[in-house]
Amino acid sequence: MKIALVATGGTIGSRVDSDGVIRLSDAATDQIANAVGATRVFDSFKIHSEKMEFADLNEFRRIIEAAQKSEPDAIVVSHGTDTLAFSSAYLAYAFSSTRIPIVICAADAPLTEHDSNGFDILQSTKTFLRTGKPGVYVVYKNPEMPTRIHHAARLMPAHLHEHYYFSIGDSVFHDSGLMRDLNFDIDGRKAISITPYVGLDYSAFNVDGMSAVVHSAYHSGTVNAAALNAFAEAHPELPIYLTVGKRKYAGQDFAENIVPCYGITQNSLYIKVLIGLKNNIKDLPAFVRKNAVGEIVE
Repeated sequence: MKIALVATGGTIGSRVDSDGVIRLSDAATDQIANAVGATRVFDSFKIHSEKMEFADLNEFRRIIEAAQKSEPDAIVVSHGTDTLAFSSAYLAYAFSSTRIPIVICAADAPLTEHDSNGFDILQSTKTFLRTGKPGVYVVYKNPEMPTRIHHAARLMPAHLHEHYYFSIGDSVFHDSGLMRDLNFDIDGRKAISITPYVGLDYSAFNVDGMSAVVHSAYHSGTVNAAALNAFAEAHPELPIYLTVGKRKYAGQDFAENIVPCYGITQNSLYIKVLIGLKNNIKDLPAFVRKNAVGEIVE
């Protein structure tokens, strides 16, 4: 089985130096390659994932495209945990039509640390690759839990101080054709993403030049609708894509330019809106609400 490794660094691709600092390491890349049985390694792009920008994501995608041209049976991607949920959503859309497994791996500690979950993750990755199941997936092991295969566009970001990753729904990857032939060289200058909190002051956001806002809700799918509606009504030309729940709560009626989006994570919605804007999709609300790869939990 021909396996290409695209090594981008992150904690899994690092070592702890004598000063206790986690640094990117070629030796770690070699260790990952040996663990998954990689027959070819693409390691020209390495970064600690908290530094990831859209230009980096675009370069990251191009390297995976180069790896595809080597005609492997599967691609393994090593990545940092901090921005894993954003990169995985982006890659799920960009490689929606993949005919091979593309599996993204991350770890909570370098492989040389005794408490790292990395080896369990890499072993599970190697086992999963044998299924030949096409799609983009994330393999991760939470503390004291079995290793899980996640749908890359259903993954949610981990919380600060914790090394737990969860996703919504199952891991069934399905290409609807929505993302075929689109331009994925996206940037973040046309949309902002807002997370609600108590005391959120919308006047702090400068939306001049923005084409859209992506707004998440609290865990029940609700927001301070009065405050959000006031913001929306002050910018009637600006569509606001809101992640909401299917339960109907009192006081959750929204302004006309607020687009409720069910069953999708904030990071996947944000990336999807940016892809739509990049490609000048005429009916962006319809585009956003249609399943591309099974990212929307029906």
